[in-house]
Amino acid sequence: MAKSLFTRFREKVRAQRHRLRPIHPQPDWVQVEINNTCNLNCIMCPREAMTRPLRHMTLAEFQDIAQKVHAAGVAHIRLFLLGEPLLHRDLVSMIRYAKQIGIPSVEINTNAVLLDEPAARALIAAGLDEIVFSIDGADAETFEAVRCGASYDEVAANIRGFFRIRGELETPKPRGVIQSILMEPTRDQMHQFVALWQPVADELRIQALRQYHGVEGLSFTEGSPDDELRPCPALWSYLVILADLTVTPCCTDINGELALGTIADGDIADFWLRNDKLNNLRRLHGRLDFADLALCRSCEFISLDVMRRKAKATSEYQREQEENSGTAETGLTS
Repeated sequence: MAKSLFTRFREKVRAQRHRLRPIHPQPDWVQVEINNTCNLNCIMCPREAMTRPLRHMTLAEFQDIAQKVHAAGVAHIRLFLLGEPLLHRDLVSMIRYAKQIGIPSVEINTNAVLLDEPAARALIAAGLDEIVFSIDGADAETFEAVRCGASYDEVAANIRGFFRIRGELETPKPRGVIQSILMEPTRDQMHQFVALWQPVADELRIQALRQYHGVEGLSFTEGSPDDELRPCPALWSYLVILADLTVTPCCTDINGELALGTIADGDIADFWLRNDKLNNLRRLHGRLDFADLALCRSCEFISLDVMRRKAKATSEYQREQEENSGTAETGLTS
């Protein structure tokens, strides 16, 4: 079935808006993969497709990045991507340094396997602003089938322990977010997940699975050739720095296929405003020309219809949270 003329018209209008969209002086955030090593083997993770060597960024390398992020006026720095940040021995020092030089918000995601009491206290003392706990499923059987190598009881106890310790210290930070991925193995447990964790977390996030790099059969929001396309908003939103110091504009670029250079090549503005590769990507996306961009044309994030289906899939849990507390997120980016 061919796209309707109306759909094609809307695509062109949206693309034209992006072509005319001014580029902010700096990205909204910079995501720094301080390590690409992990202690789990989650079924929805594309790590098996990663061809980059395993590496931990050095503290000196991170400090140089943090200085550039701060100098550019970037408000958020996120210390994770395809790795578990608690595996990095210098994580606490990195957080402390980023806060000492004045970066407004420092954030991590963690599977919480290593989040014992000393680790929780160290992260709080370092000045971490936000911590996102990933917990999929509402019972041990489902969770351990998804997050292979983790114990549900231990992870749940670590997360609850973090909030208890933060309460004892009488500090609001780091803000604690508990996140679950909506996918085939977890979809029947989402109401139970909300009921279980909403009284604990500062915020719950339910994210429909983003399927890419050959992780198949877990999502129920796949794209279609008839979908209405859009330029990827990531190109106007953030930068990613991989563990090997490669700069890329995309958080799904797990092997640096869209590499803009290495962070040693310049400052943030050199990549964000003056990088020929990134500006050419923006031009191509502004024309919806993905033919020569293998990573982009196979990504569901360029499909507005997929994003709408994801929002619809999470809407019932959003309403449930709003009824209980008035806050929720769907993960839909316009």
